[in-house]
Amino acid sequence: MVLILSPVAGQGKVDTRNFSAKQLKNFGKAADRVGDVYSAIDFLEPYCKLRPNDDVLNYRLAQLYFASRDYQKAEKQFAKVYKEWGKDYPQALYYQAESMKSQGKYAEAKEVFSKFQRKLKSVKDPNITSSLLKDEMTGCDIAQTLIDNPLKVAMEHLNSSINGMHIELSPVALSDSLLLYSSLKIDTSFYFNRDDTTHIPVRQFYTAKREGADWTGGKLYDATINIPGVETGNGAFSRDGNRLYFTRCGKDWEGKMRCDIYVSQRAGKKWQEPIKLNALVNDPNYTATQPSVGYTSKSNLEVVYFVSNRPGGHGGLDIWYTIYNPRKKEYSAPRNAGSKINTAGDEITPFYDHITRTLYFSSNGHAGLGGFDIFKAMGELRKWYDPRNIGYPVNSSYDDLYFTISKNRENGFLASNRPGGNSFRNPTCCDDIYLYRWTDFIRITVTGAVYPAESSKLKKNMDQSQLLALINTVKPLNKAVLSLYMIDKESKEKIFIDRDTTPASGVYFFDLMPDREYKLEMEGFQYFNEQVNISTSGIDFSYNIEMPPIWVSILNDKPIVLKNVYYEFDKSELSALAKQAIDTTLLELMDKATDIIVEVSAHTDSIGNFEYNKKLSQDRADNVVKYLVSKGISNKRLMGKGYGAEKPVAPNYKPDGSDYPEGREKNRRTEFRVIGTLSSKTEDVDIEETQ
Repeated sequence: MVLILSPVAGQGKVDTRNFSAKQLKNFGKAADRVGDVYSAIDFLEPYCKLRPNDDVLNYRLAQLYFASRDYQKAEKQFAKVYKEWGKDYPQALYYQAESMKSQGKYAEAKEVFSKFQRKLKSVKDPNITSSLLKDEMTGCDIAQTLIDNPLKVAMEHLNSSINGMHIELSPVALSDSLLLYSSLKIDTSFYFNRDDTTHIPVRQFYTAKREGADWTGGKLYDATINIPGVETGNGAFSRDGNRLYFTRCGKDWEGKMRCDIYVSQRAGKKWQEPIKLNALVNDPNYTATQPSVGYTSKSNLEVVYFVSNRPGGHGGLDIWYTIYNPRKKEYSAPRNAGSKINTAGDEITPFYDHITRTLYFSSNGHAGLGGFDIFKAMGELRKWYDPRNIGYPVNSSYDDLYFTISKNRENGFLASNRPGGNSFRNPTCCDDIYLYRWTDFIRITVTGAVYPAESSKLKKNMDQSQLLALINTVKPLNKAVLSLYMIDKESKEKIFIDRDTTPASGVYFFDLMPDREYKLEMEGFQYFNEQVNISTSGIDFSYNIEMPPIWVSILNDKPIVLKNVYYEFDKSELSALAKQAIDTTLLELMDKATDIIVEVSAHTDSIGNFEYNKKLSQDRADNVVKYLVSKGISNKRLMGKGYGAEKPVAPNYKPDGSDYPEGREKNRRTEFRVIGTLSSKTEDVDIEETQ
């Protein structure tokens, strides 16, 4: 299949003038069996003229036209099949409409889809479902609206040093002036002997370099990644650029094209020998291809999104993901990205933008302009928000694939078979690489600094000069971790966007999108009750938002004594005074810092039996926990621990061996300490399963 990394479909047109009908039929079926679409067409086209009553091969010819993306011929051939043998091939009407839609004939296609809808129940084609039909018809309705309201984007077809006569795919920017892509570098159509597989040309990685306004391509990429005779493509880099995921493809024992995902680690300037991902990802019975790299919001672990036709999906090709566990150096069992992304159709070519937490992907199952359209959805793993068609002219009525964003975010690349590209068979046979550039691009950023606050110094209603004077006496927070969330307009849910760790200057930095509401929060158990609201509403120009300083109160994991939490002698029940003390200290803190996990500990002096003291202190700690739970604090955030006399903070006896009441009083105490956060204890379900 061309969208995965197909076998070569570029041999020259066969001269069939002296072939008999029988020879044409046999050669056509043989070519079809091995996946040689164009040779099959070359044989079956003249055969169907000689044998116009062969319904089976006339229908197969229509399918081959569609597979080769020759939509004009496909439309006519499907129409012919339906007219002659519609009772046996009612699905021909559906594919006729799809061919029309792929040419931008929306009104005519909608009419044919509507006609087919009445025959849907009689169709036994697994590739046609009521939901797909509904989306195809919806696409016809919305297409003109999208075209009438185009994106402010300029599209540029890259020159012939990059785009040859065959399919180019998987463009990804290495920098603002360097592009990695996969291509079959053959300048003309050709013919090869299928018995001599050693000379079959394959796609390999190449680079293109920008010089001024022009791009020059054709330089073969690293020899460690490219292997002669092996189909190679679909590159995706880790955030630091030191891990490269890609696919290698070949025919399996059934003669079907199947791909596997590999990863290579960079050592200095060289890529190490690629390693094939485990059998959980690369199931030997199914394809795994088109990797893209993201990161989990809670644990910052590497996520590889990829495409597969394995069981458990929603359609033919779905987007799946696996999470890399760096401790075990293992990839988790793949999971499906879910029904918000995947449909009864095909979802392919994912690209995850970690800056906006947005997945871009191509689909022929969501409502679009025709063929594969590019969609985007915010979220991660299996949780996604409102997938949307990215719009025209990035999308066309043809196949639009491999959307990526460049480092500067002002432009990027995609592949498309829209008319105007280089092709060897028909105007829309082959994908070429296009550069898109936003003509109204604006960049909104936010910066600010974080400082530690001491309640004795930081007062309410301080004016600007007083705050400035205070800043000059305080060191900014180094290695403070801040998380940026976007507020979903409809659900009002917080969507994690990005995370930043401050340097010695204490300054944080984030990229923002226009017309959005954000919330900035301190991350980690030591910070609490610190969050900042940010809005980009009304900002329609490039702008850096400078926020006022964030002052944060800081906790640590050292025990803090709960003053006035006393018990009657030899009792564990909380007194009214003790409850009041808890209400105004620990309860108030946990209401403010809603993510922290606290250990409540009780201690005794040394009088009494060891085991008895241990049990008494445990009962006292448990009663504090029960009281906090009764006040609405989740028991997941609390741990009661009785230490008995194990951890004195003062002597129980004076140096001369006499009793020391003051010391014993200090030892009879109740404390709390922060031992973590819910985020660190309850990571993604997917991650827990890899531990």
